Amino acid sequence: MSMTHIGAASKDIDVPVVCVTGGKGGTGKSTVAVNLAAYFAREGLKVLIVDCDVSAPNVAILMNTTLSEKREVTSFLPSFDEKACVRCGKCVSVCRAHAILQVGDKPPIFFASLCKSCEICKVVCPAGAIKEERKVVGWTYTGSAYGVDIVSGELKEGEPNSAVVVKATKDRAYEVLKDGNYDVMIVDTAPGTHCDVIRSIWGSDVAIAVTEPTPFGMHDLGLILELTRMLGVKTKVVINRSDILENGGAKVREICEKYDSEVIAEIPLDREILYSYVKGYPAVLRNVDTPGVRALVRLGETVRGLLNL
Repeated sequence: MSMTHIGAASKDIDVPVVCVTGGKGGTGKSTVAVNLAAYFAREGLKVLIVDCDVSAPNVAILMNTTLSEKREVTSFLPSFDEKACVRCGKCVSVCRAHAILQVGDKPPIFFASLCKSCEICKVVCPAGAIKEERKVVGWTYTGSAYGVDIVSGELKEGEPNSAVVVKATKDRAYEVLKDGNYDVMIVDTAPGTHCDVIRSIWGSDVAIAVTEPTPFGMHDLGLILELTRMLGVKTKVVINRSDILENGGAKVREICEKYDSEVIAEIPLDREILYSYVKGYPAVLRNVDTPGVRALVRLGETVRGLLNL
């Protein structure tokens, strides 16, 4: 397996990385990610799962565990010294988030809720009137369950800058990988195709796009396949709740063909998977033989082959 880059700092690790993603929310990404992790652990592999859906992290819930080792994530917050400010307006002109406003020769007005913490205002200020402060925007945690180690991020309620927390989560995952001799890392992304998802997918060896055979699911599948193609990440598709719409699978395959992808698993509605979800116990670890659970096990076997584990 080739070297993989994690996070914005391009840190090299020799560990296969598979991300579980998807355009539409609620398709079962976390269920697939957790069961993949549990399957690999069941097969004797050392597994790290990373919950990068920082706005709504739920891996720990689905694995019925409590996370620990809480670590703050902070970001840059400019502090303006009105006495030192020369009213040149350079900070206003370079702020692409429009978080700084200046009226006439008055001191700049700062809107903290719009700030993206890029620090460019501080860089361009000729008078040194902008100082650095830090604000807490979220936290990262670690934990373990069912033989799987967990790194999770959580965005502070009301904070808009979730990408900072996603980066910190992946950076912490790298720290854990560096010290742990892992066989595979699984990244559970947020839904959509926004910056958080891009940062989560970046550096993966394989992406698993989880969809459902509904009009919304198929539309958003096209979006995520377009994104992973732009990122150069090989992507396979899983159809969850595959039996809820007649001929839905055929339509999903048409979309896959357009993007040189393929369906590697179809998971039907299954009461045992729902039961496992509610109980916080991965379905692949339960001693049951139902169509949905069998599909999850076969998916694990397929992904293991893709990663050459």
